[in-house]
Amino acid sequence: MYESVKSLGQNFLSKASVVEPMVSALDIKDGEDIIEIGPGHGVLTESLLHRVSDRDVKVYSVEVDERFARKLFGMYVGEPVIEIVHADILKWLPTFTSERKVKVFGSLPYYITSPILHSVIKMNVMPERAVFLIQKEVAEKVCSKVPDASYISTFIQTFYDAELLFNVPKTEFTPAPKVDGAVIKLTRTSIEMDRGIIERYEGFLHRAFSHPRKMLNKPFSKEELARGGIDPKLRPQNLSPEEWLEFYKVLHLPASI
Repeated sequence: MYESVKSLGQNFLSKASVVEPMVSALDIKDGEDIIEIGPGHGVLTESLLHRVSDRDVKVYSVEVDERFARKLFGMYVGEPVIEIVHADILKWLPTFTSERKVKVFGSLPYYITSPILHSVIKMNVMPERAVFLIQKEVAEKVCSKVPDASYISTFIQTFYDAELLFNVPKTEFTPAPKVDGAVIKLTRTSIEMDRGIIERYEGFLHRAFSHPRKMLNKPFSKEELARGGIDPKLRPQNLSPEEWLEFYKVLHLPASI
């Protein structure tokens, strides 16, 4: 018994005019592995194939819906650069590893955008770049800066420079969702952390943004703020990702990471 498209939150791009700029933004190079999240009917996959055919690039297209996975297996059975993976992306990403540079790409189901973004950051090989089509409101939040920063923008922008490339009206999808979308590009910063530290840093930021409207003397003690040289009258959205990372290191990592 298969879940319906609606139950999976899937809305598929219906126009190639959105696809080509997304693929171009990946800036695909030889010697890379590309992970495509939720290929669906293969519109993005087909565009990827045109860019990587006969090149030293491997594309892993990960599809959870068995109906679409079967269709894609048939479409790309003769294409060695495309590997169709029938799996839940949230379970599959933590298992993936590679000796090559990795990039991630896809039109994400709106209802699991945040878990996917977190899973990408905690991969065994953190991707060099990611290009995602997500809900416009979430895209704006991910790309927000001080003084309008949020938990999600701070967490992601610790590891990636985030850029909103262009908006995608809901009429570009079939079936049309209730909200517009937007394409973001995430480009890796120089920050290196293992998964355990990333998860602890994630928890630290959850604590920091637990009262986003209140001053920082709410989630942190006077002593902690003094150690970090943080003004207790500031609010979470007033600190940059760099400042949050330095504050975390002062409190939890005596040695440099």
